[in-house]
Amino acid sequence: MNWDDLRYVLAVARQRTLAGAGRELGVDPTTVGRRLLAIEGQLGARLFERTGEGFTANAAGQIAVARAAEVELQTSALERELQGNDSRVAGPVRITALDVLLDNFVIPRLPRLWQRHRGLELTLVSGLRVLDLSRHEADIAIRAIKPTHPDAIARRLGSVATAAYVSRAVELGDAPPLVGFPRDLDDTAIDRALREHFPSGRLVARANTEGHVLELVRAGVGVGLVDCFAGDADPGLRRARLQPVLQSEMWAVVHADMRGTARVRAVMDFLTEIIAEEADLLEGRRPTDHGRP
Repeated sequence: MNWDDLRYVLAVARQRTLAGAGRELGVDPTTVGRRLLAIEGQLGARLFERTGEGFTANAAGQIAVARAAEVELQTSALERELQGNDSRVAGPVRITALDVLLDNFVIPRLPRLWQRHRGLELTLVSGLRVLDLSRHEADIAIRAIKPTHPDAIARRLGSVATAAYVSRAVELGDAPPLVGFPRDLDDTAIDRALREHFPSGRLVARANTEGHVLELVRAGVGVGLVDCFAGDADPGLRRARLQPVLQSEMWAVVHADMRGTARVRAVMDFLTEIIAEEADLLEGRRPTDHGRP
């Protein structure tokens, strides 16, 4: 088995379906199925049991998956080591953060970065899933909690405030409509704060990203918790509660092997700069007419 074969084995083991493995690998599910059959035929052994719940690695498959994971880590470590010695401020940098931070704060300020370093190629990835820096899923991760893993190098960027916002077109009654997160994320600090500040409210909509919550609030669906840098800048929104209800930290995290890479360092410095410049906005201290109840 070569590394390309091992990638298919790993993807099937992680996703447990041909469709999911295809999405991870960027190929059709039928390609995954044919490739898996060819690998098993080459080895003369089945690696997965096909069940109603998906593909499950059998004893032989578990051995193959374990070896594949080891090769993946070694390959990623080699890539990071080689990239870490790159002294050019040019090339790809992959940043992961929540969509509201990327869309409403980072992206509008990116032209300044390209004015300094025209050779950079940025990829922005958002979502609630925490990407794995050791597998090179991202070069820089902006997170709310300082990581404890010894290979993670973290730089504190600042903090961000979150407040309750509602469309100016909505009149709040005794039981205001609320916008929250999905039930499987219902125990988050955001949803707890929403229930605490609006105990008589009725939850009418859920969304799995902060960006969707913001759009629901803009549409007049109900009250939602929105980061102040987005809510205060929107003339169509007002604060349903004047004071922020949450304060969270922001950390820029890189893998230890990547901290010496010039292009990663340049983007880290840029993020540090723009967040320091806009500390009042991010922390909900900048008074605006937009944000007033």
